[in-house]
Amino acid sequence: MSRLSALLSILIDLCGLLMLRDEQVMAGKLADQLINAAELGEIDTVKKLLDQGVPAEARNPDGWTALMKATYEGHEDIVRLLIEKGASVDTQEYAGWTPLMMAAQFGHRKIAKLLLQNGAKVNTQNNAGTTAIMFAALNGHQGLIQDLQAKPAEVNIKDQNGKTALIYAAAAGYAEIVQQLVSFGADVNVKDKTNSTALIIAAQRGYEEVVRTLLENCADVRAVDNQGKTASKWAVEKKYSGVFQLLVTAKPCN
Repeated sequence: MSRLSALLSILIDLCGLLMLRDEQVMAGKLADQLINAAELGEIDTVKKLLDQGVPAEARNPDGWTALMKATYEGHEDIVRLLIEKGASVDTQEYAGWTPLMMAAQFGHRKIAKLLLQNGAKVNTQNNAGTTAIMFAALNGHQGLIQDLQAKPAEVNIKDQNGKTALIYAAAAGYAEIVQQLVSFGADVNVKDKTNSTALIIAAQRGYEEVVRTLLENCADVRAVDNQGKTASKWAVEKKYSGVFQLLVTAKPCN
């Protein structure tokens, strides 16, 4: 009798494990359906799955949530719905990206505003040390940078290579964004891990307007990078005569 009881107990436990596994498989499938629907902009499907109890924070194998997919693809209505249903605006996927970083990367300004209104953090860094304002600066999204309203400490955060949002903007040739970041408190003479400043990088690439803007904001023409070169030496080497003239005629800052 005791052997029979033990056998029944084992069978019951086994059935329980099988049922649990089936439930987990089903939950995973529903989570995938939610994330896929968010990516494709299928708001009715998203609503249906959320009403069925699928968690708004469900992740796919890469750590992406439905909110991330909707943000990435620019589906503002789905982003709004997911936030209303409790989706976290600061969740990071496995490479460290947040929804705000994705909005900044692709210039989804309305979505970025939604995220910010619901408490999204501006200073979060991904695994490479990059922030939302760096992505916005690199991709020329001036209006979005204005919305971020970063404080000086946030503007001057460095990534793993020592680059700041200002260096990203200078490297991409966006003079207006360089000026914008300076107005937010960006350090014009900060150096990355190669000892390059924004001025050196702009000179290397021949961006005259960026060079002019940096000089107007007291960028140091004497700064030397790891190769022992100043901005003017780079301008000569790259044959950017306009940049060179700006550098050698720059008035010293008081």
